[in-house]
Amino acid sequence: MTDPIQQTAQRIAGAPNTELEHRLKRDMFAAISKVKPAVAEGVSIEDDVLTGTFFESLQPSLQGIAVSKLENSIFFYDKIGWNESFLTTDIKDTLTDFHISKINEKAQPQTLHDLAYISYKHIEKMMGKTESASYWERLKQAVAQKH
Repeated sequence: MTDPIQQTAQRIAGAPNTELEHRLKRDMFAAISKVKPAVAEGVSIEDDVLTGTFFESLQPSLQGIAVSKLENSIFFYDKIGWNESFLTTDIKDTLTDFHISKINEKAQPQTLHDLAYISYKHIEKMMGKTESASYWERLKQAVAQKH
């Protein structure tokens, strides 16, 4: 069976990327188990989550959490480009205090990659058109600087 998370990581990075794939899987597992803690009981990160088998057995509504995060990630990286450093770069290194304060109203991202899970619609709604344009431009510049 194909692994949609693995495929998404490959689409984003342009080639197989185990680090991104595993990050996506860990983040999705954390989000799903936060909503429904019982699904995490007895789950092995190595054997179940990183192999993708954990996600296959979920009920559709919980799979929907993963699908939404994958779709947001694809949009995010299609818009600004892929850069592996985003997995570890602190948001404070790229975004303005205004951007960070607005994002922190909805989420508490630590790295630039964490921003990939936030819907672009929420970004514009939180920041307005002008500041959301500035937000995306700063992220694009960060990709260009890291290459």
